[in-house]
Amino acid sequence: MGIFLYSGQRALILAPHADDETLGCAGVIQKYISQGSSVRTVIASLTFSDSKRYSKEESGYGTYSGRKRISELKEAMHLLGVVDYHILYPDHSGKQLYDSKLDRIPRAALVANIERHIEEFRPTVLYIPSITKHQDHEAFHQAAIAAARPYFWNGTILVYETDGELSFQPNLYVSLTEAEINLKMKALEAYKTQIGSVRHPVHPESLFHKARFRGNQIYEECAEAFEVIRMQG
Repeated sequence: MGIFLYSGQRALILAPHADDETLGCAGVIQKYISQGSSVRTVIASLTFSDSKRYSKEESGYGTYSGRKRISELKEAMHLLGVVDYHILYPDHSGKQLYDSKLDRIPRAALVANIERHIEEFRPTVLYIPSITKHQDHEAFHQAAIAAARPYFWNGTILVYETDGELSFQPNLYVSLTEAEINLKMKALEAYKTQIGSVRHPVHPESLFHKARFRGNQIYEECAEAFEVIRMQG
C-alpha cells in the first residue's frame, strides 16, 4: 500500500525536451490529475526550426520539423490531461539556439528561470530529470537542484528516469495500472518525430518493458521509478 499522496498536491515537472516528461512521469501525472491535483510541465527548450536526429537503422541524420514537435507536445499533454505547460526557451530564430544546447546557457540564467516557475506555481513536489549521457539533461538537472535549494524552496524533490542514465538509483516506486501504462504508451506515441526503432529507448514497447522491469522490482505488474533527493513530510 502506497503512502505517497496524489490529492491536494501541486506537481511541477521539469523536462529538458518534449517527451522526457512522458518517458519518466506520465504515470504519476495521471494519478495527480485523477485526484484533482495541479500539474505544471515545463519543457526547457524547443526549436521551431528543422532539427536533426540520428537514425541507427539509416546510419545517418534525418530532419524533422520543430513545429511538428510542438504539435506532438500539445497532443501528449491533451492525452494526459495537462493544461498547464510551458517552454522556457522557445526558439523561433531558425538557428537552433537552444535545442540540445542547454549547456551553453549561463547556469545562473537557467536557475533563475526555474525559480520563476517555483515562485509562480508554488509546487509541493518537484520532478527533475536524471543525469544522462545527454548534456541537456545534466545541465537541467544541476540547475534544478540549485533552484530547489531548501532556503529558497523546501518541498519534495524526486528524480525521474528517461533513457541513458549514468547514475540512477531508484528508491521510490509507483505502481501503474494497466490503464495508466496504456495511456502512457499512447502519450509517447504522440511524439512521432522522436520514436526510434523497437529497440530504441524512446519507443512504446521499450517504455512498456522498462515499466515491467520496474514493476518486477516491487512485485507489481508495472511501475515508474524515482530517486528521492528530499522528502518533505
